[in-house]
Amino acid sequence: MYFDINPKERREDLFDRERELGDIAEALNLGERLIVVYGVRRIGKTSVIRVSLRGFPHVLLDVRQLYFSENNVSMPLLVKYILEGFRARMKTGERLYLSLRDAIGRIRGLKIGDIGIEIEPGAKISLTDVLSRVDEWCEERGERFIFAFDEAQYLRFSNTRYDGIIAWAIENLRNLSFLLSGSEVGVLKEFLKVDKPRAPLYGRYMREIYVDRFPDETGRDFLYAGFRELGIEPSPGEVEEVVDSLDGIVGWLTLYGYMRAVRGFPHKDALDKVFEEGSKLVLEELDKVISPSRKRYLAILKAVAHGSSSWSDIKAYVTVKTGFISDSRLNELLKNLLRYGYLEKRDNEYRIPDPVVRRAVM
Repeated sequence: MYFDINPKERREDLFDRERELGDIAEALNLGERLIVVYGVRRIGKTSVIRVSLRGFPHVLLDVRQLYFSENNVSMPLLVKYILEGFRARMKTGERLYLSLRDAIGRIRGLKIGDIGIEIEPGAKISLTDVLSRVDEWCEERGERFIFAFDEAQYLRFSNTRYDGIIAWAIENLRNLSFLLSGSEVGVLKEFLKVDKPRAPLYGRYMREIYVDRFPDETGRDFLYAGFRELGIEPSPGEVEEVVDSLDGIVGWLTLYGYMRAVRGFPHKDALDKVFEEGSKLVLEELDKVISPSRKRYLAILKAVAHGSSSWSDIKAYVTVKTGFISDSRLNELLKNLLRYGYLEKRDNEYRIPDPVVRRAVM
Protein backbone atom coordinates (compact mmCIF):
# COMPACT_ATOMS: atom_id res chain seq x y z
CA MET A 1 0.00 0.00 0.00
CA TYR A 2 1.11 3.60 -0.51
CA PHE A 3 1.18 4.29 3.24
CA ASP A 4 3.54 1.38 3.99
CA ILE A 5 6.45 3.01 5.85
CA ASN A 6 8.96 0.42 4.58
CA PRO A 7 10.83 0.90 1.28
CA LYS A 8 8.67 -0.22 -1.62
CA GLU A 9 9.54 -3.34 -3.61
CA ARG A 10 6.69 -3.52 -6.16
CA ARG A 11 5.72 -1.01 -8.82
CA GLU A 12 2.08 -1.02 -7.73
CA ASP A 13 3.07 0.17 -4.24
CA LEU A 14 5.12 3.11 -5.53
CA PHE A 15 3.17 6.27 -6.31
CA ASP A 16 4.14 8.22 -9.45
CA ARG A 17 7.92 8.46 -10.09
CA GLU A 18 7.36 7.63 -13.76
CA ARG A 19 10.22 9.87 -14.89
CA GLU A 20 12.76 8.48 -12.43
CA LEU A 21 11.79 4.86 -13.06
CA GLY A 22 11.87 5.44 -16.80
CA ASP A 23 15.33 7.00 -16.69
CA ILE A 24 16.80 4.17 -14.62
CA ALA A 25 15.12 1.50 -16.78
CA GLU A 26 16.44 3.13 -19.94
CA ALA A 27 19.97 3.29 -18.54
CA LEU A 28 19.89 -0.36 -17.44
CA ASN A 29 18.41 -1.59 -20.71
CA LEU A 30 21.05 0.30 -22.67
CA GLY A 31 23.75 -1.34 -20.56
CA GLU A 32 25.06 1.95 -19.19
CA ARG A 33 27.84 1.36 -16.74
CA LEU A 34 27.42 4.05 -14.08
CA ILE A 35 24.09 5.40 -12.82
CA VAL A 36 23.95 7.88 -9.95
CA VAL A 37 20.70 8.69 -8.12
CA TYR A 38 20.60 11.84 -5.99
CA GLY A 39 17.96 13.11 -3.58
CA VAL A 40 17.58 14.45 -0.06
CA ARG A 41 16.78 12.16 2.86
CA ARG A 42 13.37 10.48 2.93
CA ILE A 43 12.56 11.52 -0.63
CA GLY A 44 12.04 7.90 -1.74
CA LYS A 45 15.33 7.04 -3.50
CA THR A 46 15.59 3.57 -2.00
CA SER A 47 12.05 2.67 -3.08
CA VAL A 48 12.70 3.93 -6.61
CA ILE A 49 15.91 1.88 -6.80
CA ARG A 50 14.37 -1.29 -5.39
CA VAL A 51 11.48 -1.15 -7.84
CA SER A 52 13.83 -0.36 -10.74
CA LEU A 53 16.06 -3.36 -10.02
CA ARG A 54 13.28 -5.94 -10.10
CA GLY A 55 13.91 -8.28 -12.99
CA PHE A 56 17.65 -7.58 -13.16
CA PRO A 57 20.32 -9.75 -11.52
CA HIS A 58 21.63 -7.49 -8.77
CA VAL A 59 22.78 -7.01 -5.24
CA LEU A 60 21.70 -3.93 -3.27
CA LEU A 61 23.78 -2.78 -0.29
CA ASP A 62 23.27 0.02 2.22
CA VAL A 63 26.82 1.29 2.75
CA ARG A 64 25.72 3.54 5.60
CA GLN A 65 24.60 0.48 7.58
CA LEU A 66 28.03 -1.09 7.14
CA TYR A 67 29.80 2.11 8.21
CA PHE A 68 27.64 2.63 11.30
CA SER A 69 28.07 -0.97 12.43
CA GLU A 70 31.82 -1.20 11.82
CA ASN A 71 32.95 2.46 11.79
CA ASN A 72 34.76 1.89 8.50
CA VAL A 73 34.22 0.38 5.06
CA SER A 74 37.33 -1.74 4.64
CA MET A 75 37.61 -3.98 1.61
CA PRO A 76 37.28 -7.29 3.57
CA LEU A 77 34.09 -6.01 5.22
CA LEU A 78 32.62 -4.75 1.96
CA VAL A 79 33.43 -8.01 0.19
CA LYS A 80 31.77 -9.99 2.96
CA TYR A 81 28.75 -7.67 2.84
CA ILE A 82 28.46 -8.20 -0.93
CA LEU A 83 28.75 -11.96 -0.55
CA GLU A 84 26.05 -11.95 2.14
CA GLY A 85 23.93 -10.00 -0.33
CA PHE A 86 24.51 -12.75 -2.91
CA ARG A 87 23.54 -15.39 -0.35
CA ALA A 88 20.32 -13.55 0.50
CA ARG A 89 19.39 -13.56 -3.19
CA MET A 90 20.30 -17.24 -3.50
CA LYS A 91 17.98 -18.13 -0.61
CA THR A 92 15.06 -17.21 -2.87
CA GLY A 93 15.81 -20.45 -4.71
CA GLU A 94 15.93 -18.73 -8.10
CA ARG A 95 17.96 -20.86 -10.50
CA LEU A 96 19.80 -17.80 -11.79
CA TYR A 97 21.30 -17.04 -8.38
CA LEU A 98 22.04 -20.69 -7.64
CA SER A 99 24.29 -20.78 -10.69
CA LEU A 100 25.96 -17.61 -9.41
CA ARG A 101 26.76 -19.43 -6.16
CA ASP A 102 28.69 -22.01 -8.11
CA ALA A 103 30.62 -19.32 -9.96
CA ILE A 104 31.47 -17.33 -6.83
CA GLY A 105 32.38 -20.52 -5.01
CA ARG A 106 35.28 -21.01 -7.43
CA ILE A 107 37.11 -18.08 -5.83
CA ARG A 108 40.04 -19.55 -3.91
CA GLY A 109 39.53 -19.45 -0.14
CA LEU A 110 35.76 -18.89 -0.29
CA LYS A 111 32.82 -21.14 0.49
CA ILE A 112 29.18 -20.08 0.24
CA GLY A 113 26.83 -22.37 2.11
CA ASP A 114 23.19 -22.25 3.14
CA ILE A 115 24.13 -21.01 6.60
CA GLY A 116 26.59 -18.30 5.70
CA ILE A 117 29.79 -17.18 4.03
CA GLU A 118 32.98 -18.95 5.03
CA ILE A 119 36.35 -17.40 4.20
CA GLU A 120 39.31 -19.65 4.93
CA PRO A 121 41.81 -18.35 7.52
CA GLY A 122 44.46 -16.24 5.87
CA ALA A 123 42.57 -15.96 2.57
CA LYS A 124 42.54 -12.47 1.09
CA ILE A 125 39.63 -12.03 -1.29
CA SER A 126 39.68 -8.73 -3.11
CA LEU A 127 36.72 -6.84 -4.51
CA THR A 128 38.25 -7.09 -7.98
CA ASP A 129 38.23 -10.93 -7.64
CA VAL A 130 34.50 -10.88 -6.92
CA LEU A 131 33.70 -8.42 -9.69
CA SER A 132 35.76 -10.38 -12.21
CA ARG A 133 34.06 -13.66 -11.31
CA VAL A 134 30.60 -12.13 -11.61
CA ASP A 135 31.54 -10.62 -14.98
CA GLU A 136 32.67 -14.06 -16.21
CA TRP A 137 29.37 -15.55 -15.02
CA CYS A 138 27.50 -12.82 -16.93
CA GLU A 139 29.54 -13.48 -20.06
CA GLU A 140 28.70 -17.18 -19.97
CA ARG A 141 24.98 -16.54 -19.52
CA GLY A 142 24.48 -13.37 -21.55
CA GLU A 143 23.42 -11.45 -18.45
CA ARG A 144 24.15 -8.02 -16.99
CA PHE A 145 24.67 -7.71 -13.22
CA ILE A 146 24.03 -4.51 -11.26
CA PHE A 147 25.95 -3.65 -8.12
CA ALA A 148 23.80 -1.08 -6.30
CA PHE A 149 25.29 0.89 -3.41
CA ASP A 150 22.79 2.97 -1.43
CA GLU A 151 24.33 5.92 0.47
CA ALA A 152 27.48 5.34 -1.56
CA GLN A 153 29.20 8.43 -0.17
CA TYR A 154 30.14 6.32 2.87
CA LEU A 155 32.55 4.38 0.65
CA ARG A 156 34.96 7.24 1.30
CA PHE A 157 35.57 5.92 4.84
CA SER A 158 38.21 3.46 3.74
CA ASN A 159 41.86 3.13 2.82
CA THR A 160 40.66 1.60 -0.47
CA ARG A 161 40.01 3.87 -3.45
CA TYR A 162 36.61 2.48 -4.39
CA ASP A 163 36.19 5.13 -7.07
CA GLY A 164 39.31 3.65 -8.68
CA ILE A 165 37.94 0.10 -8.50
CA ILE A 166 34.66 1.23 -10.06
CA ALA A 167 36.57 3.02 -12.82
CA TRP A 168 38.66 -0.12 -13.44
CA ALA A 169 35.53 -2.29 -13.61
CA ILE A 170 33.81 0.11 -16.02
CA GLU A 171 36.85 -0.08 -18.29
CA ASN A 172 37.44 -3.82 -18.11
CA LEU A 173 34.27 -5.67 -17.08
CA ARG A 174 31.69 -4.95 -19.71
CA ASN A 175 28.86 -7.00 -18.17
CA LEU A 176 28.64 -5.04 -14.92
CA SER A 177 26.79 -1.83 -14.10
CA PHE A 178 27.06 0.24 -10.93
CA LEU A 179 24.14 2.12 -9.45
CA LEU A 180 25.12 4.56 -6.70
CA SER A 181 22.77 6.70 -4.64
CA GLY A 182 23.18 9.24 -1.89
CA SER A 183 21.21 11.67 0.22
CA GLU A 184 24.30 13.74 1.01
CA VAL A 185 24.43 14.98 -2.56
CA GLY A 186 27.45 17.24 -2.26
CA VAL A 187 29.46 14.58 -0.42
CA LEU A 188 28.62 11.90 -3.01
CA LYS A 189 29.74 14.21 -5.81
CA GLU A 190 32.98 14.88 -3.97
CA PHE A 191 33.54 11.13 -3.61
CA LEU A 192 33.01 10.55 -7.33
CA LYS A 193 35.30 13.49 -8.28
CA VAL A 194 34.07 13.40 -11.86
CA ASP A 195 35.25 16.99 -12.41
CA LYS A 196 38.81 16.35 -11.15
CA PRO A 197 41.18 15.60 -14.08
CA ARG A 198 43.37 13.24 -12.03
CA ALA A 199 40.49 11.33 -10.45
CA PRO A 200 39.76 7.75 -11.65
CA LEU A 201 36.21 8.52 -12.79
CA TYR A 202 37.07 11.80 -14.52
CA GLY A 203 35.59 12.04 -18.00
CA ARG A 204 33.55 8.86 -17.74
CA TYR A 205 29.93 8.98 -18.74
CA MET A 206 27.40 8.62 -15.97
CA ARG A 207 23.62 8.82 -15.98
CA GLU A 208 22.60 11.28 -13.24
CA ILE A 209 19.03 11.08 -11.94
CA TYR A 210 17.50 13.38 -9.33
CA VAL A 211 14.59 12.21 -7.17
CA ASP A 212 12.83 15.39 -6.10
CA ARG A 213 10.07 16.25 -3.65
CA PHE A 214 6.46 15.94 -4.78
CA PRO A 215 4.91 19.15 -6.13
CA ASP A 216 1.84 20.20 -4.15
CA GLU A 217 -0.59 18.68 -6.65
CA THR A 218 1.22 15.34 -6.67
CA GLY A 219 1.38 15.37 -2.86
CA ARG A 220 -2.40 15.83 -2.72
CA ASP A 221 -2.95 13.03 -5.22
CA PHE A 222 -0.67 10.74 -3.22
CA LEU A 223 -2.56 11.35 0.02
CA TYR A 224 -5.98 10.89 -1.57
CA ALA A 225 -4.81 7.69 -3.33
CA GLY A 226 -3.40 6.29 -0.08
CA PHE A 227 -6.58 7.02 1.84
CA ARG A 228 -8.69 5.54 -0.98
CA GLU A 229 -6.75 2.27 -0.73
CA LEU A 230 -7.83 2.01 2.91
CA GLY A 231 -11.43 3.08 2.32
CA ILE A 232 -11.09 6.45 4.08
CA GLU A 233 -12.38 9.80 2.85
CA PRO A 234 -10.12 12.53 4.29
CA SER A 235 -11.12 16.14 4.84
CA PRO A 236 -9.78 18.39 2.05
CA GLY A 237 -8.74 20.89 4.71
CA GLU A 238 -6.67 18.26 6.48
CA VAL A 239 -4.99 17.23 3.23
CA GLU A 240 -4.12 20.86 2.46
CA GLU A 241 -2.58 21.35 5.89
CA VAL A 242 -0.43 18.24 5.47
CA VAL A 243 0.73 19.29 2.00
CA ASP A 244 1.62 22.76 3.29
CA SER A 245 3.38 21.41 6.38
CA LEU A 246 5.45 18.58 4.90
CA ASP A 247 6.58 20.29 1.70
CA GLY A 248 6.52 17.29 -0.62
CA ILE A 249 8.93 15.05 1.36
CA VAL A 250 7.48 11.65 0.51
CA GLY A 251 8.74 9.89 3.63
CA TRP A 252 6.97 12.36 5.90
CA LEU A 253 3.77 12.27 3.81
CA THR A 254 3.83 8.47 4.07
CA LEU A 255 4.39 8.57 7.82
CA TYR A 256 1.44 10.93 8.24
CA GLY A 257 -0.77 8.62 6.15
CA TYR A 258 0.34 5.64 8.22
CA MET A 259 -0.40 7.40 11.51
CA ARG A 260 -3.72 8.78 10.30
CA ALA A 261 -5.14 5.87 8.31
CA VAL A 262 -3.40 2.74 9.64
CA ARG A 263 -2.82 3.65 13.27
CA GLY A 264 -6.06 5.64 13.46
CA PHE A 265 -4.74 8.87 15.02
CA PRO A 266 -6.85 12.03 14.64
CA HIS A 267 -5.49 14.45 12.04
CA LYS A 268 -3.73 16.85 14.43
CA ASP A 269 -2.23 14.03 16.48
CA ALA A 270 -0.99 12.26 13.32
CA LEU A 271 0.70 15.42 12.05
CA ASP A 272 2.22 16.11 15.47
CA LYS A 273 3.47 12.53 15.56
CA VAL A 274 5.31 13.05 12.26
CA PHE A 275 7.18 16.03 13.69
CA GLU A 276 7.76 14.32 17.03
CA GLU A 277 9.08 11.02 15.66
CA GLY A 278 10.78 12.69 12.73
CA SER A 279 12.60 15.18 14.94
CA LYS A 280 14.12 12.38 17.01
CA LEU A 281 15.43 10.71 13.87
CA VAL A 282 16.62 13.96 12.32
CA LEU A 283 18.50 15.10 15.42
CA GLU A 284 20.23 11.73 15.75
CA GLU A 285 21.41 11.95 12.13
CA LEU A 286 22.29 15.62 12.37
CA ASP A 287 24.37 15.15 15.49
CA LYS A 288 26.85 12.99 13.56
CA VAL A 289 27.49 15.91 11.20
CA ILE A 290 27.53 18.89 13.59
CA SER A 291 29.38 17.37 16.56
CA PRO A 292 32.76 19.00 15.68
CA SER A 293 31.23 22.49 16.11
CA ARG A 294 27.79 21.86 17.53
CA LYS A 295 26.92 25.34 18.87
CA ARG A 296 27.83 27.12 15.65
CA TYR A 297 26.15 24.62 13.36
CA LEU A 298 22.96 24.80 15.40
CA ALA A 299 23.10 28.59 15.44
CA ILE A 300 23.33 28.61 11.64
CA LEU A 301 20.41 26.23 11.28
CA LYS A 302 18.32 28.15 13.81
CA ALA A 303 19.05 31.40 12.00
CA VAL A 304 17.79 29.94 8.73
CA ALA A 305 14.83 28.24 10.42
CA HIS A 306 13.77 31.61 11.84
CA GLY A 307 13.96 33.29 8.44
CA SER A 308 17.51 34.66 8.24
CA SER A 309 18.21 33.56 4.68
CA SER A 310 21.07 35.86 3.61
CA TRP A 311 24.73 35.31 4.45
CA SER A 312 24.97 38.61 6.37
CA ASP A 313 21.85 37.90 8.45
CA ILE A 314 23.12 34.42 9.30
CA LYS A 315 26.47 35.81 10.38
CA ALA A 316 24.80 38.42 12.58
CA TYR A 317 22.66 35.76 14.27
CA VAL A 318 25.57 33.36 14.79
CA THR A 319 27.74 36.15 16.22
CA VAL A 320 25.07 37.12 18.75
CA LYS A 321 24.51 33.51 19.82
CA THR A 322 28.07 32.14 19.83
CA GLY A 323 30.47 35.09 19.65
CA PHE A 324 32.83 36.22 16.91
CA ILE A 325 33.17 34.00 13.85
CA SER A 326 35.43 34.76 10.89
CA ASP A 327 34.02 34.91 7.37
CA SER A 328 36.11 31.93 6.29
CA ARG A 329 34.92 29.78 9.19
CA LEU A 330 31.28 30.67 8.57
CA ASN A 331 31.70 29.82 4.88
CA GLU A 332 33.23 26.48 5.80
CA LEU A 333 30.32 25.55 8.09
CA LEU A 334 27.74 26.67 5.52
CA LYS A 335 29.50 24.62 2.84
CA ASN A 336 29.38 21.52 5.03
CA LEU A 337 25.66 21.93 5.71
CA LEU A 338 25.08 22.30 1.97
CA ARG A 339 27.20 19.22 1.23
CA TYR A 340 25.23 17.09 3.67
CA GLY A 341 21.88 18.35 2.40
CA TYR A 342 20.75 20.16 5.53
CA LEU A 343 20.76 23.49 3.69
CA GLU A 344 19.96 24.55 0.15
CA LYS A 345 21.10 27.74 -1.54
CA ARG A 346 19.08 29.45 -4.24
CA ASP A 347 19.56 32.98 -5.52
CA ASN A 348 22.05 33.64 -2.70
CA GLU A 349 19.47 32.71 -0.08
CA TYR A 350 19.72 29.76 2.25
CA ARG A 351 16.83 27.52 3.27
CA ILE A 352 16.32 24.24 5.12
CA PRO A 353 14.79 21.85 2.55
CA ASP A 354 13.22 19.46 5.08
CA PRO A 355 10.34 20.85 7.19
CA VAL A 356 11.00 18.32 9.97
CA VAL A 357 14.64 19.41 10.18
CA ARG A 358 13.41 23.01 10.35
CA ARG A 359 11.04 22.19 13.21
CA ALA A 360 13.64 20.06 15.01
CA VAL A 361 16.33 22.74 15.13
CA MET A 362 13.80 25.36 16.28
